[in-house]
Amino acid sequence: MTSSKSPAAITEALRRELGDAAEDVQRTYSDLHTWMINKGENPRREIGLSESTAENYLDRLDQLHRFSITYFDPDDPTKIEDEHADALLLMIDRAEITKQRGKNKGEEYGESTKRKFADTLGCYFRWQYYEGAMDYEWEPKINFSDEKGESAYRFTYRELGLLFEEAESYGALPSYYDTPVDEREKIDGLVAQRLGIPKEDVTRNDWLHADWSGKVHSMVAVGFDAGLAPIEIGNAETHWYDPKSNTLKIPTEFACKEREKEEVGLSDRSGDVLSEWFQERRHLEKYDGSNKIWLNREGNPYQSGSLCNLLRNLCEEAGIKTDDRKIVWYSLRQTMGRNVTAEGELSEANDQLRHERYETTQEAYNQTPVEKLQLRLNETQRKAEKAAADPEYNPFAEEVDATSSTATTNTQPAQETNETTAAVSKTNGGGLHIDAVISDTTEARVDITRQILQDGTEE
Repeated sequence: MTSSKSPAAITEALRRELGDAAEDVQRTYSDLHTWMINKGENPRREIGLSESTAENYLDRLDQLHRFSITYFDPDDPTKIEDEHADALLLMIDRAEITKQRGKNKGEEYGESTKRKFADTLGCYFRWQYYEGAMDYEWEPKINFSDEKGESAYRFTYRELGLLFEEAESYGALPSYYDTPVDEREKIDGLVAQRLGIPKEDVTRNDWLHADWSGKVHSMVAVGFDAGLAPIEIGNAETHWYDPKSNTLKIPTEFACKEREKEEVGLSDRSGDVLSEWFQERRHLEKYDGSNKIWLNREGNPYQSGSLCNLLRNLCEEAGIKTDDRKIVWYSLRQTMGRNVTAEGELSEANDQLRHERYETTQEAYNQTPVEKLQLRLNETQRKAEKAAADPEYNPFAEEVDATSSTATTNTQPAQETNETTAAVSKTNGGGLHIDAVISDTTEARVDITRQILQDGTEE
């Protein structure tokens, strides 16, 4: 595929910055352009980008390349280092790097342009990864969207609970007979939309049929647990879910990013909700012949915009503040990642988020929930009051006393309780059978080990 301009034609400004290395970078840009056209959209499936998209990436890369040379003076000016890429995005986000030309020169880049810079760097490093120049796939430390503002809002525990409750009953209709006649016409229109029938044909039975659906509840519950991005909601297919293991497998080629990790666990509640939705969707005509888990009212896969609107509607119905908050579909993933990181192990959050590197999880999600911080602050205030009232009070002695109490409770000599006496016996087949509850003490462990060794060596 040819272009109206040479894909290797770096700008004169970049040529001046590179000097003798300009010809090498021209060849690099040419190779990158070819790769984007052939594989840039999805390298695993060898799906390429359009010519215009590839050229836009090259134009922005040219600009980022000059930024890298100007601000970091790299040892090798022919390429952009990943650490410099992260630093550039941070500088752009903080308006330390601003628009370079035109009437808006010196103004901050818009959120959409910031995202495009990040997408360009993502494509550049993805090319290096798949061509073997890098041994891991780069992920930006800052995520941008087309919406102006801070990163996605993360819900408190109470807000999350209210959100789940609202999703469970979302779309419930009032009683047909309790609704005034003049109000029924409005609801008839809603029923007609849900069922895909003419408004004038709506009956009372149609109201009952359209009164409730588990679709939204399952999308929110599973979207939260699995940290699904909007494109993954749209791509999700029924065979992704394994009810026996209660897991969801997001194939790499259908994920929002090229992720090696594919399988995530679901909570028992989300598994039940999803199974109920599978039962319901079997009876809905628009799912005939489709293996998509969720479709919108027009029978199409969900898009980011509609999902964000849905989540904000749920929040408003649940009484969750939406003003001055960036509530988007990614808020569910962000909240899940923060909570799992704070409550469990970093490795657990890393797996559930399907990150390749622990650094990505640590840097983006290691934020303590506000409820936990409040509990800690209340405890600090309490100790401060006691210390003010009692000069001899040691705020750290309580922790020592609590530890000692626990240790005393768990330290009961095995010979006093006789809990391991005759705990080991031989089976008819000559094997050893152990039946005992052992305290976590040295004495108990020594005693049970002695019995095992004695019984195991007797003829």
